[in-house]
Amino acid sequence: MPPVATAVEAGAGSDPSAGATQNPGPGSGAGGRGDGTGAGGTGSGTGGGSKAVWRSGTIRDRDYPREASRARAGGEVEVRFTIEVNGRVSGCRVTRSSGDSSLDRTTCDLIEERFRFKPATNAVGEAIASQYGWRQSWWLERR
Repeated sequence: MPPVATAVEAGAGSDPSAGATQNPGPGSGAGGRGDGTGAGGTGSGTGGGSKAVWRSGTIRDRDYPREASRARAGGEVEVRFTIEVNGRVSGCRVTRSSGDSSLDRTTCDLIEERFRFKPATNAVGEAIASQYGWRQSWWLERR
């Protein structure tokens, strides 16, 4: 789902541009104010829904790939993935490589295997798929 465009600053306008709706809600976004929670209006861009929340799953020091350890490789991996409606992760892809393919691959493999989220919701509280970014640091301690 693409991001929702929002105005930089709330302003006056006609019903279609001010956030009016056929189904007004209790939030401060109702009645055309764009800086509220979004119930009944345009709100803060979430339309009254919620963002995904991390629940469980970690990457530990002992997960360091042997191949990278032997090569004394380290760095940061940035990835993006989809949080599905059931809270599981799919479609992990590297957006910035650490420079070591085993670190990059291990990061996505472990995130898809272990991480669980409370999924994002839409304005009526239904779970929806959403995108999420993660930065994983891999560093070896000097001995």
